[in-house]
Amino acid sequence: MKFKVQVSVGQEVVKELWMEIVDDKLEELSEEEIEAAIEMKVRNWADREISLAWETE
Repeated sequence: MKFKVQVSVGQEVVKELWMEIVDDKLEELSEEEIEAAIEMKVRNWADREISLAWETE
């Protein structure tokens, strides 16, 4: 299964990519479990690729 992920800042899309989960891994899963698997894959990607920084005055 392929799915598209968009990262937006404000109203502007700053990154768009396609991700994939091998169909064999999804065969026995319910719709809710498939949604959870997609969310986990996206969150893992976001944890690796997105960072925020700030500093105080």
